Amino acid sequence: MIIVGGIIKNSDNKYLFVRERKEGFYGMYNLPAGKLEENELLLDGAKREIKEETGYTVDIKGIVQIGDAEMFKSFIFLCEIDSNQEYYNSEGLLSIEWLSLDEIKNIKDKLRSPKLTLDAIKNVEDKKVCSLDIIKQLIN
Repeated sequence: MIIVGGIIKNSDNKYLFVRERKEGFYGMYNLPAGKLEENELLLDGAKREIKEETGYTVDIKGIVQIGDAEMFKSFIFLCEIDSNQEYYNSEGLLSIEWLSLDEIKNIKDKLRSPKLTLDAIKNVEDKKVCSLDIIKQLIN
């Protein structure tokens, strides 16, 4: 399974998180992300998942992380909001929340994928964002 999603950081240095409603993950925090659909391109899938979960249309600026977990591979992109429309998928999520770096560190035990999430955020903080050209190299 391939997961695609994004990190969105606002001008107040807060990151956009979703709170899960799913059984087994109820109340857990996660970056806006989800499963890549069959025959879907990575960037299109990330934009779709972010839009479906948060209501924001985003521009993808770079790749922050290619993750390899036991049951999935993940591609997390650095994104900027392109639209002001905000809603969230209340069927699948409890809420969407903007969290500071300190708040994120304080809820580490409530992160759905703590290591991957914290590593991805550290990459953003350390300005370790790769060009989207790396994706082109992966598929060629």
